[in-house]
Amino acid sequence: MKLSEQDATLFFDLMFALQFFVKQQLELLPEVTTIEAYRELDGEMRMEIRDTVWENALLISEYVRLNPDNLSQEQLDIVAGWQQFRSGKFVIERHLKQYTVFIGDGNQVYGVLGLLDDIEDIIPRFALPLYVEAVLLPFKGMIVYDGLLASYALTFGGGMMASFKETYNKAKRKGEIIVSFDTAVQAQATAKAKKPLKDWQPTITALNEQAQTLRAQSGSPPSWGPAFSLVKASLALAETAVTTPEDSEALWKQYNRVVQALNRLEDGIYRTID
Repeated sequence: MKLSEQDATLFFDLMFALQFFVKQQLELLPEVTTIEAYRELDGEMRMEIRDTVWENALLISEYVRLNPDNLSQEQLDIVAGWQQFRSGKFVIERHLKQYTVFIGDGNQVYGVLGLLDDIEDIIPRFALPLYVEAVLLPFKGMIVYDGLLASYALTFGGGMMASFKETYNKAKRKGEIIVSFDTAVQAQATAKAKKPLKDWQPTITALNEQAQTLRAQSGSPPSWGPAFSLVKASLALAETAVTTPEDSEALWKQYNRVVQALNRLEDGIYRTID
């Protein structure tokens, strides 16, 4: 998803105005004397000014205070909001219909919109996950990037890719995907994303009570005992997953018991064949 053409035009008008102001204040590129000339610079030269803006973020408030371009209050509020920028390295994990998923170094998950183009049109799905350096900005209650993405040619193994996927899924389950730097907008999005989970505890408790009656009788096939143990171990794992889903140590402990029961069942099946 991307901004409307009107909003994208506004974004770049404000961004170029801010960058030109910072250039002037710090006396950079003195040969560039008009904003029109600045907009015509190649991307590499503008990249230098862009980096300077985020390294001198106090100049954003100075720009808003002086308002050298006679912006409206709404436009000034947009620029002032850029002081909340988040810069750093991110993993672009997936493209969704409503936004592209960026994962930050602290495992924060952001929903980011494109500007003039969908991010997917710039970075296709087959290239994901992709490690990038970016600056994320608020814009009218949404999150965008500042127009420049520096990518790194890194190859991720299956374990890392699974980890990124789990980070996204965990944030999705908890309603913790950051889609706005506006606290009110984010709170509304979080409340909408959070869906009450069904309480499976009564069902698991009832199944556990029934499972405790499972007993292999004398003379029963060698697969019965381990099969019944597998049922009980699986239910214990399910109960742990429902009651303490964040306790990875307890989950692994119950998982290992399931594996042990499964191995015993395998032996019982071989004994049946023999």
